[in-house]
Amino acid sequence: RKEAVASMDRNAALKMQQIFNEEVKKLQIVQKKINKLAEPRNSYMTQLAENEGVIKEMELLKESDKVYKLMGPVLVGQELDVAKRDVHNRISFFKKQLKNIDTQTKEYAKEQAEIRTKVQGMQQVMMKAQKEAVAAQLKAQQKAGQ
Repeated sequence: RKEAVASMDRNAALKMQQIFNEEVKKLQIVQKKINKLAEPRNSYMTQLAENEGVIKEMELLKESDKVYKLMGPVLVGQELDVAKRDVHNRISFFKKQLKNIDTQTKEYAKEQAEIRTKVQGMQQVMMKAQKEAVAAQLKAQQKAGQ
């Protein structure tokens, strides 16, 4: 009878350890997804800052000033209002991309928090079960020693 109970406990512990390991893997995958979003976010932030600087410079220009756009190895003349519109469009694009990345990051962070809570709960259960097993083993040893 004791062996059957111990076997069931061992099987339950192995199953819980397996589930725990799967959850830890899920946690690592979500963390990698969050980390993977950091690079494009940083790139968009840099490009946004550069383009906001360009717009500030363009605001200092007069309509009569010449504006050039680099197309490949050639500088091509462009009207100021067209150049401003193009830069504003890029700024808008970068802001939308950043918003999308931030939304994804928040979703992943929420998923990460849920998995982490589950993992921590499983750790507590496994620690409690381990303490109880050790206590039962000590009790059995004391009984056998009498």
